[in-house]
Amino acid sequence: MLTARVDRELLAAFDAVAEGRGGRSALLRSVLQQALKHVADAPRIAPRADSAGNRVSLTFTDAETAVLDHRAAERGVDRAGWIKALVRRHIGLKGTVDDGLRDAVAPIRMQLQRIGRNLNQAMKAGNAAMMADSGLQIERELRRISDMREEINEQIEALADVLRGETSFWKVAD
Repeated sequence: MLTARVDRELLAAFDAVAEGRGGRSALLRSVLQQALKHVADAPRIAPRADSAGNRVSLTFTDAETAVLDHRAAERGVDRAGWIKALVRRHIGLKGTVDDGLRDAVAPIRMQLQRIGRNLNQAMKAGNAAMMADSGLQIERELRRISDMREEINEQIEALADVLRGETSFWKVAD
């Protein structure tokens, strides 16, 4: 089976030509055969071994479609891509999230890691200042830095979970 999306004008012109030549399928077969003859010497690329070949048709209400489009746009993918990723995640075939989300989240995680390293360095410097009997009262600031470091570590782990495709990211309310 072959599916092609064409605009109405092109389809009407194709139908007009197909009318006297056995219909759409017959004309399309003929056009494909002629096209293959023209590229007979072209190098062949082997099809992907794991390419999807099964089609599922779903029907949604206007409200459901609007929600699907909104959720897909939030993740930077089209509706079909988001539905595919969601289904694959729920049936456990693919553990990773879509590339659009991965690309958007990865730089945030890297930046949080950098901030965390800077806080670690500040903590070490503060601890060294306290050890040297410098007389500085920095305990409160060190506690604040420590709290920030913990929060950043929690956020880094949450982002890592998303990047690893943890199921909690994909869970929806029942």
